[in-house]
Amino acid sequence: MTTSNSRFWPALTALAGLGSLAITVAFTMLNAVKAAGACMTDGAVIRFELATKMADLDAVFGASGCQAKVIAAMDAVNHLDIAAYISTYTAFCICAAIWLGGRLRAPLVLAAVALALVAFAADMVETTGLLQVTKDLAAAEPLLGRISTAAWIKFGALALNALTLALICLREAPRRLILGVLLVLPIIGTALAYLDHSRHGLMTLGFVLSWTPMMLLAIRETVWPPKN
Repeated sequence: MTTSNSRFWPALTALAGLGSLAITVAFTMLNAVKAAGACMTDGAVIRFELATKMADLDAVFGASGCQAKVIAAMDAVNHLDIAAYISTYTAFCICAAIWLGGRLRAPLVLAAVALALVAFAADMVETTGLLQVTKDLAAAEPLLGRISTAAWIKFGALALNALTLALICLREAPRRLILGVLLVLPIIGTALAYLDHSRHGLMTLGFVLSWTPMMLLAIRETVWPPKN
C-alpha cells in the first residue's frame, strides 16, 4: 500500500469525526436551544428519544412556561440532525471500518458497515417521528413506541458497530490494542442504559470515550501512517 493510499481512509475518518464534533457543538449554539436556556435540561434530547409514555414527555416539556421553548429547541436540533449529523456520524463509522480493516471486502468490515447503515435508517425513523410528536404533544403517545424502538435500534447498532471495530483493532495488523479496548465501552454503556434508562449518560460517555480517541488516531495516522 502506498503512503498516499494509507492516508486516504484515516483522512476521511478524521474529517467525518471532526465534522461530527463540530455539529455536536453546533447543536448547543442553535438560537432556539439558547433561547430555551434552563428549560432544556441536561440529557433532555436523549430522554425525548427514549420516551415511551406521556409522563416521559411531561418530564421533558412540562416545566411551567417552558413547553413552547423546548419544542422549538427540539425541532431545531432534530432538523440539524437530519440535515447533517446522522449522515456525518454514519460516514465516520463506515470510514473507520475500512481504515481499521484495511479493505472493504472483509467480513468484519462489511459487518461494521452494515451496522452503521442500520443505525442510519433507525435514526431517520426516530428523528422524523420526533418531529411529528412536537406538532401535537397531546396526541403523541401512539407514536412513542415506534420512536423509542427505533432509538434503541440506533444505539444498539452503533454499539455493535463499535464492538466490531474493536475486534478489527485486536485482530488486524497493525493491531491497535488500546483503541480496541476503548471501543468495547459503547456496548457496556448501552447495555447498562437499556437495563436502567436513567443511566443513559453512561451510554453517551461510552461513545465519547471511544469515538474521540478513534478520531484522534485517524488524524495521527493521516499525518504519520503506521509501518506494517
